[in-house]
Amino acid sequence: MRKDILVLIAFAAAVLCPPSVWGQSLSTTAIRKSPRSDLNELIMQSNSGSIPAQFQLGHAYQCGDGVNKDIYEAIRWYRMAANYGDPSAQSNLGYVYETGPEGIKDLAEAIRWYMRAAVSGSAAAKVNLGLLYIRGVGVKKSVEDGLHWIRPAADAGYPAAFVALAYLYTRGEGVPQDLHKALELIRKAAKQHDPEAQTSLGLFYAQGLVVPADAAEAVKWFRKAAEAGSARAEFGLGVMFETGQGLKQDTREALRLYRLAGEHGSMQAQAALGEIFELGQGVEPDYKEAATWYRRAVEQGDVRSAARLGMMLFRGERIDHDIPEAVKLWSWAAERGDAHAQFNLAKLYLTGTGVHRDLAKAYSMLALAGKTLDVSKQLSELSSQMGQNEMAKIQ
Repeated sequence: MRKDILVLIAFAAAVLCPPSVWGQSLSTTAIRKSPRSDLNELIMQSNSGSIPAQFQLGHAYQCGDGVNKDIYEAIRWYRMAANYGDPSAQSNLGYVYETGPEGIKDLAEAIRWYMRAAVSGSAAAKVNLGLLYIRGVGVKKSVEDGLHWIRPAADAGYPAAFVALAYLYTRGEGVPQDLHKALELIRKAAKQHDPEAQTSLGLFYAQGLVVPADAAEAVKWFRKAAEAGSARAEFGLGVMFETGQGLKQDTREALRLYRLAGEHGSMQAQAALGEIFELGQGVEPDYKEAATWYRRAVEQGDVRSAARLGMMLFRGERIDHDIPEAVKLWSWAAERGDAHAQFNLAKLYLTGTGVHRDLAKAYSMLALAGKTLDVSKQLSELSSQMGQNEMAKIQ
């Protein structure tokens, strides 16, 4: 399908990166799918003030476990238990507010509930709060503050905290860069059957980082994590099937796994699927399908998908021609450093296509793109067209 597939699975972009959120406290007893009396009994207990029952009911509505999924009901029951001081309910309420859909998502509320749960001892809340600080989402970016919350969770043996710390050791953020230490932490979490740790361990073997490269061992760990529902592992296993590393090459199975990973929220899989359907790599080209996957990746912050989708919309080939939307996507990606989006915007400002003609802005965009691309010819040609007043705007 793609010649640059190994780039897609690079650690910085695929697996050894901090997830947006690491999960939540789990219910201790799942509701059985069949008897309605079980649900009625749980509701009776919840209405009578049983905190465990309120938590269980919130979890059931959140996950659709024995009932139809209902995020508003989940919030209602979680909040009841949370207001009584239950740290698991507080943590899960924070999770719902961090990851919820439009109209539910509220980072300020997520942080408030994570903080309450973390102070009460919830390891899940400590890790998720720490990750928000590491990423600078909803709070001022601070690796030091992130470590303040994540280290105690790791000291308590919480596997997700091991993986979060491992990420920092791979990057050397807040701690000395130490891949051996990162691997040690990942192994600890993998022994506790943590899917994200298993995924990361698979990447260590796939890339041969501080261990001999071993595709078969990588596949083993990817499979374990994928069976547990890890979207990143599904994507990693898909790459192995596509490239024929550690198993027989099977592009159909690779595509199936990419779809699965994309549906489960893997931004990398969504971006890969967009490219597969745009370029017709092993499939018939399908611009509408490509646009759908690109949009999902963009929603998660993938700038490359924004740049490619912008080009599709600008050209209007086998998809609706939409220059204003292309400008919006390129502007968003350009602000986040995508050189191709910066270059494309420069051309629009140069010609006045979809925007007011502005040679100074065109020059500025070209200069930014020039940090990555060779645009010396274009800069020279543009500067010769600009007057002193226009040049003064960019100085």
